[in-house]
Amino acid sequence: MAVSNELKSFAARLPVPLYAVGGCVRDALLGKVSHDMDLCSALRPDEMRRYAHEAGYDCPVVNERLGTVLLCIGDERYEHTTFRTESYPQGGAHAPESIAFTDSIRADALRRDFSINALYRDVLTNELVDPTGGMRDLERRVLRTTTVDPTVILQDDGLRILRLVRFAVTTGFAVEEATWDAAKTHAALLNDIAWERRRQELDRILETDDVLLALHLLTELHVWPYLIPEICEAANVPQRPEYHRYDVQEHLFHSAAMAEPDATHRLMALLHDIGKPRCLLETGDFHRHAVYGEQMTLTILRRLTYPKAFAARVATAVRMHMFDLDGRAKESTIRKRFVMLGRQGTEDLIALREADIRGSGYETEYAATRWRTVYEQMQWDGCPWSVDELDITGREIMETLQIPPSAAVSEIKRQLLLHCACHPQDNRNAKLQICVKDYAIRTNKCDSKRNKV
Repeated sequence: MAVSNELKSFAARLPVPLYAVGGCVRDALLGKVSHDMDLCSALRPDEMRRYAHEAGYDCPVVNERLGTVLLCIGDERYEHTTFRTESYPQGGAHAPESIAFTDSIRADALRRDFSINALYRDVLTNELVDPTGGMRDLERRVLRTTTVDPTVILQDDGLRILRLVRFAVTTGFAVEEATWDAAKTHAALLNDIAWERRRQELDRILETDDVLLALHLLTELHVWPYLIPEICEAANVPQRPEYHRYDVQEHLFHSAAMAEPDATHRLMALLHDIGKPRCLLETGDFHRHAVYGEQMTLTILRRLTYPKAFAARVATAVRMHMFDLDGRAKESTIRKRFVMLGRQGTEDLIALREADIRGSGYETEYAATRWRTVYEQMQWDGCPWSVDELDITGREIMETLQIPPSAAVSEIKRQLLLHCACHPQDNRNAKLQICVKDYAIRTNKCDSKRNKV
């Protein structure tokens, strides 16, 4: 764990030891690089601010109630929190009911979640302080709560159940039996956690390297009813064995594992067939499952408080993922579909198709290979991806056809965009003027005598 000389010099000015704590200490002991360093000590916020100002450093308050300030030393920023104890209300609502500052490092350690996150390193002397046996757990590669009874820690904050899954996957550690049993027993505590907090932890879980293991752990802990209950509907729903090795739920998990390693694309893969169980139940087959899936995805993501634009982006990919399933669409059809989706939507769809196929459990030719070829050629050809990239304006269209502003102008621009998707060389003003006249004649959009559309 690298500590700057300037931070050490500052620590030497303080009347009490200054400690690095949590992830930075844990990761250093595991030989991993940690980019953030959290600090703590017995100093109260006003005391830390006074010492910082005397040393010439800014130290604004981050959270007065929690005793957190931001220590600004050179280009580095450190959050410093005063040792504290916490009292929680019934349930696992995450926010402490009362907080008391303390001089005891052990008392501070016992409010933290897992023993490996309750390791303290003296910034000045490099001494390791281990109040809850975290070092032994690191050596044994075990995840265990800081308290003897894990129920105490988990009941204080139900979100720690999701954190347990994340740490199990990111560290590769086994979960101590009592801790695992308590998490499984008290999964319903997640009901007390705000949806936004659940969403934030879900994103972190989806971004882990072994996301397949994470999704299975969530299943084993019976967490899905409090995270994405619709996932439970997909369990044990069979699929045609010639196309899928797994049932719907397992296919969703494997597809997510095959998706690009970010929360956005893994959510697309995790939800792309979410409509299959309901579609099967209501219609007797899977034919319209993408339509069901789009609406279910919007419901799920809004419940989890994702922004509307993000939810629409994921839902669009879910709706479109069955396009050209057999790979027989004409290139012109693919180009037109891509340009209507836009660059980002096209990239999303290609990535989802790859994850979907790879998540089927069979080695097969990827239909998305052709899509990538077409997409790259469109980029190379300089295809316009929006009406704003056309070399003609709405005003020029109105002047050419001698028509007033109307919805017809927007429709003509849309048709020009589709034309240029297949014939990008025509995106020149003179050529587009000709296309406008031809389109007007074919569709009777222009009445030259009355100048009406």
